This record gives sequence, C-alpha cells and structure tokens, in this order.
Amino acid sequence: MIRVHGYLGTISDALREEVAQAELVVGGQRHLDALDVPADKRQKLGLIGPAITRIQSLPDDASVVVVASGDPLFFGVVRRIRQAGLPVEVVTAPTSLQAAFAAVALPWDDAQFVSSHSKNIETAIRLAKIHPKVGVLTAPNRGLPELVEGLAGRGKIFVLAEKVGEEDQRVRILDDAAAKAVIAHEDILTPNVVLVLDHHPDSPNALGVNPELAGDVNANGPDDPQPGTDTNPDGSDRDPIIGQVINSDAAAAHAEAIDGALGRKTKKYVGPSRSGLAAAWGECDLIISHLALGATTRIIAPLLESKKTDPGVVVVDEAGRFAIPLVGGHVGGANELSRTVAEALGGTAVVSTATDSLGVPALDQLGWAYEGDVAGVTGSIIAGRSVLVVREQPWPLPPLPKNVTEDAETPAARIIVSERVAERVLADHGDDVPTVVLHPNCLVVGMGCNKGTDVEPLRDLLTTTLQDAGLALGSVTRLVSHEVKAGELGLVKLANQLGVEYRTEPAEALAAQDVPTPSDVVAREVGTPSVSEAAVLCQGAELLVHKTKTPEATCAIGRIPARGHLSVVGLGPGSRDLLTPRAVDAIRNATFIAGYAPYVRQIRDLVRPGATILATKMGTEEERTQAAIDAARDGRNVAFVCGGDPAIYAMASPTLEMGTDGIDVEIVPGVTAELAISAILGAPLGHDHATISLSDLHTDWDLILKRVKAAAEGDLVTTFYNPRSRTRTHQLPDALAIMAEHRPPSTPVALVSHAERRQQQVIMSTLEQFKPEWCGMTTLVVVGSTTTKYVSSGDGRRLMVTPRDYHWMDGRVSGEAHKNYTHKDLPKADDETYLSKPPVHSTRMPQSTTDTNEPIQRIRND
Repeated sequence: MIRVHGYLGTISDALREEVAQAELVVGGQRHLDALDVPADKRQKLGLIGPAITRIQSLPDDASVVVVASGDPLFFGVVRRIRQAGLPVEVVTAPTSLQAAFAAVALPWDDAQFVSSHSKNIETAIRLAKIHPKVGVLTAPNRGLPELVEGLAGRGKIFVLAEKVGEEDQRVRILDDAAAKAVIAHEDILTPNVVLVLDHHPDSPNALGVNPELAGDVNANGPDDPQPGTDTNPDGSDRDPIIGQVINSDAAAAHAEAIDGALGRKTKKYVGPSRSGLAAAWGECDLIISHLALGATTRIIAPLLESKKTDPGVVVVDEAGRFAIPLVGGHVGGANELSRTVAEALGGTAVVSTATDSLGVPALDQLGWAYEGDVAGVTGSIIAGRSVLVVREQPWPLPPLPKNVTEDAETPAARIIVSERVAERVLADHGDDVPTVVLHPNCLVVGMGCNKGTDVEPLRDLLTTTLQDAGLALGSVTRLVSHEVKAGELGLVKLANQLGVEYRTEPAEALAAQDVPTPSDVVAREVGTPSVSEAAVLCQGAELLVHKTKTPEATCAIGRIPARGHLSVVGLGPGSRDLLTPRAVDAIRNATFIAGYAPYVRQIRDLVRPGATILATKMGTEEERTQAAIDAARDGRNVAFVCGGDPAIYAMASPTLEMGTDGIDVEIVPGVTAELAISAILGAPLGHDHATISLSDLHTDWDLILKRVKAAAEGDLVTTFYNPRSRTRTHQLPDALAIMAEHRPPSTPVALVSHAERRQQQVIMSTLEQFKPEWCGMTTLVVVGSTTTKYVSSGDGRRLMVTPRDYHWMDGRVSGEAHKNYTHKDLPKADDETYLSKPPVHSTRMPQSTTDTNEPIQRIRND
C-alpha cells in the first residue's frame, strides 16, 4: 500500500506512526529528518523517477509512505505515481499557495497558479501581466527577484510567504520598492511562495468576484449575470446557460436530440417537475420545459418579475411536435431557441410574438442599443399606423413594413437612428409621439494611457468625454490604441466591459495620420505624435471629439462613415437544403433584393415584407448590378442573388469590377453547380481538375481553346460550363475533339442537367459515345482523366470516380498499382522554417492611390 501525505509544517501523530511501520519512506530531506527516518528506509525525493523505481522493486503488499510539501495533488507527486501504474491513497493538506492567500484573507477562487519547478519563471511573468491574481510556486533562481525584475513598473503588489506552516513562518506584503529592498538585503527564507496582485490585499478591489470557472476573474461582474443575457455585466461574453426540465423517457430522448442540435450539453433537471423548474429558474438563462404548457405556466407564474431579467422558457410537448416560447421570446431568447428545438425534433416552432408572426423586425433585437418607448412604437407598427424613420446618417436598417417610411407626413410614432444620446435627439426632433432612438455601432474610441493605469480612471474618462459630446455609449463599437498597449490590462478590461473589439495599431501607421493636436513629447516616447486621435483616424473614421486628457490617459472619439451593405449571394444549385444559412440571413436582412428573375422566384418566400425586389430577365446583368450597387450607396442592406457560387461564372466579378467604393461588400459563397454534379455523379473531382466555360460571348474563343488544350495535356478532369446553346453549337464538339487527342475513347464523360431540381437528368457515357446534342444551357459536362473510372454502389447505381492515389489504396479503384511515397518518407522542415510567417497585410487599399506601386498598408490587430 502506498499512502501519500501532504505536509505543511505540522507532523501528526498518525503520520509518525505510519512512518514507523513503513518499509520505505519517500520525502524531501527536511521531511525525512523531521520524521527521524532511518537511513535504510529513506528515499530522498529529488527527481521522482528513482523513487518510483525503488517503490516498484518492493513487494505489492509493502507499506510505503510518501511525504510531499503542501497538497500532493496540486503540482505534486500523485500524478507521476499514478502514471507509473501504482495505486495510491492520499491524505491531503493545504497547499502553501492556499495558505498564503489565507494569511492575507484573500479569496483565491479567481486566481491563476504557476509552478516554476516545472516551468520557467517567464510563464508566471507573462501571466501576471494580464491577470490580477497569480500564485507562484517558486524554485531556486525562479522566485521573487525574477518576478520583480520581469514586472518592473507595473505597480504590482507581492505577497512573499516564507516557510509556510512552520513555526518561523513569515508573510510580508511588498510593493515594488519594498520588494527590491528585500532582494537587495537577501532577506528571503526558503521555501517560499509568491502571490502577485494588482491591488493590496486589504483593498476591496483585491476581493474580485465569484467566477463561474476557477481562475477566471472575468467570468462574472460585480453582480451575478442576469438571466436572459449572453454577456456579463462587465461586458465579457459567455454562453447562455440552458436547462431542460425532464419528466419522462420521451422527454429524456428529446433532450438528447436538442443537445445535439445545440452542440453542447444542457443542464438536466430530472424528477419532481415543480422543484426542477424552480431550480432551473434560478440557475439558467434559458429553460426548455418538457411539461405540459398549462403546468409550466402555473409553476412559473409566481416567479415572474420582469421580461428584462426572467429567463426565456420554451415548452416542448410529449411527442416533440411543437416548441412554444412561453415567456422571454425576444429579450430572453426563447423565440430563437424554439426554432432550434423544433428543427432538432422535426417539429414546428409556434412563435406568437406579434413582430415575429407578422415578419416585422423587433426594435430591441436589431443588435443595436436603444432608448425610448419600444412598446409604443412597436404597437404603432403592428397596427399599421404611420411611423416616421429618421436616419441622421445613412445607416442600413432591416426591412420595415410599408407603414414605416422616411417620408411619413403625420406619423403616430417615430424611429430615430443616431449616435447621440436620446436627450439631445429628442431636443431636436421633439417628443410629441412615441419615439425610439436606435444607437448604431459606429463610434470608435482612441485611447492612450500611462503604463499600469487601472480600468476605473479609463472608464471615467471615456464616460465623461461621451457625456460632454452628447454621444451614446451604446454606439461605441471599437477601442483602439498604440501597439505597445496590446497587453495593457486597463484597456483590455475596458474593452471587455464595453463588449467591444480592442485593436492596436503600429507606430508608423499612427504617425502617418494628420492629427489636429500632435505632441512632440508623445512622439519621443512612443514614436508617434498622437495616439488617441491617430488611432481613430487609422480606422477611417471622422474625428468627432478631439483629444481630451487626464493625468493618466487621453481619449478621442470618431464616427465610422455610414455605409450600405451589399451581399452578393450564391443560392446553390436550386434545392433549398443546399442554400447556406449565411445566404438565408443575408436575404432576410436585406431591404433591396436584386437578381435574375428565376433566381429571385427561388427565394421569394424568404424576403421580408417591406423589402424592394428587382427581378430582371437574361441580358440585363449590367442594369441589375448597377441597381444593387446604387441601392447600397443609398445606405441599404442589399442582397444581389445568383445561382451556384457568386464567384464562379456569376455576379461577384462584375460587381467588384463596376466599382464598390463607399459600400461594404460581402461575397456569400454558395454550392456551385460543379460541386453539386460531382456529388450526384460520385467523386469525379477526386483529384486535380479544371473548370472551363465554353461560352465565347465574353471570352475570345482562341483563348478558350488554349485553356482546353492545357487541361487535356495536363490530364486534368475537366468540367465544362455553358457547353451548348441554340447559337453556340460547335464549341462542345471542338472541346471534346481536343480531349480525344490526349485521352482514350473509353474515358468516362458524364452530364448533369438541372442539377438538384425536379427535372434533373444524368447521362453517363464515354468520350467515344458522348453526343453533344444531349446538352443545353442547364447542363454541365465532366470529362474524366485517364485514371477516372466507373464503379457500382450497393444499390446498383453507376458512379464516376477519379482515384485520389492515396498510397494505402494501392490502385484499388483504378486497377493499377501506383508507386507512391508516404509522408514519413519526406524530409521535414524545422519549426523555425515551417512556422515563419510573412507580414500580415490589410485588405484595405492604401489611402493614397496616386502611386500604383504603393504597397498595401500593413496592420496588426492585437
């Protein structure tokens, strides 16, 4: 039997008795001496390997005692002993770090811990730079002196706990100067541990918060997160907690299916329904009740307080046919969860919220902060009364009903989109009718600060600057600073509290900006005459508030220009299940839909009421492309739809060529026809392949022939788009003739017409027997390579496959043995060569376009 005892300065009578009877005692020199272990029974614990070897040499029933400092389960010996296959019993003790926190009465559940015995001290230094509480198990030459040197100038507090648990224990709280004095006098006892803190242990700020995860100081804010939100009060993101109340076997099966759809495990409350639902109410952000609708309603009725704080509740019936949001539809997230649940169970989401039922966007669900009478304005929208929209800048809005316009003459309600606070907005526009002020995500905050500045003065400066300018905190979308501030904890915390992106820019990018208030002092210190103002201008923003400053920091604020959004959306080959979720979102959020008429009809049911539709015939590509760009320039959300993938023989290229300056452009990929027909045929594109359009309406025919010849000579599987029309009949025969010069007559050739649609047709043939007249404008033709074969599936279907030539296949499909190498036969690059990365370049063009050879601007986002 092996018993591992923790030791923290005190030897119990029980431990002495076990040691006296043990055949072997393993421990540090001071442990063995304190226990008076005879020389023939002691094994000094330096490296664990020799101790394990000696233990393994003993009989299985031998009595072994292992004495380890502190808690042997905490950076201790138990892991290594068990990894060696030895069974152990453990008698634990407090770890020295736990005792050090106890000595200064400081909670340690939100602290990070590092053992410098197994890691170099740089790990602890790096962690202490970004975390407010770090406990360090020290080692020779990896302790207080190295920590103080590595953290110099950061205002850290060091708790030096020496000989913890022993009679001469000493615990000292040291600032930077006091720590340096202790080091200079070499007044440090061994063993010791060090706590590195942002605040003095007596400060309330040092207490931290109750984290959801041990060591996570940002898990919660000062108060527990409110149910129904997906962020903490300090702005840090977290996944909502979802609970399921289960009362039957069928409900348990539904719950597992829902977990699969969500991609994570939910909390399960199995047993008495009333107590389970009540427990979930206090612990979860969202609840899925597998009870009857009436029972769920009666149980939660006395628990309801406010739609802003109550968890969202979705009720699922016993058969899993319906998912019904009961409370918290919008704010609580129950409407969206009900759709996910219904999809997982193959049921129907019964959403009764008025805005959802009518397809009207909820004003509190646009992803923007808001102020005002949401209920009053929403009521007017639903009732069909006239509602005026005022956009102080052309920020895009989602589709709105026809009674919500920017030219309403006698409105019953009003929606104002502004980055200004509601008080100032209403002072200009009046409050004679119910009004909601929406705050778009448009403000950029540039900040610089002294090293070690805490988050509180930074937030105070930002709040004061916004208030003085009449700007809304809810419109702040980004915090930007100098790259030397990438790890500045105060700025990082501020961005987390605001729930916004934190970005830094290099000195050369900041220095290139023409700022109104440059500083020579700042230029000498950090290589740029401005941080806050230049950081704003680096984002392409208009400077609204010039630099304001305090002794600790500077702040400037700018507005990102309002731009329309143009999504060029690929609809795939035609079947709805091959339309991507991203494409669906782009269509549903668009206020202007443009496209070829058959494609628009394909997704007409997804278009929200109030959206404008432009559906044109073949040959009007230029007209609809320009219309989509113009609508985006007017500040609208535009979905420009096309078949397949927009970047493959579709509208992405002409859209970008026509010029998209001043608008945001997104290319939403789709399943291109080539991929669809490859799946229909089997795996003809299993190896290298080429894609060629045979349409010479926009490409010179000689150039097309040159490309066909190259593909033929390269033995590439080749897919032909636009193979044949009434006015183009010679192109496909010409291309197949070139292929025949380089491929045998038996080469597989297949076509698919109307892929993934009701009239889909598949013909599999050979190069010798293939007839071009089988093809039309809805057809794609695949010509195999010399290795492409036809094979059969279990249901008798014929499939086309091009072997991938994996070495382990050994010609299994092709029928020919291919000599192939394995990856282990190849020389490998060393880490430095392999991991070396080129500079990251911005996707934005340089601000100056006078020099066409100017390199793309380099940016770093930290």
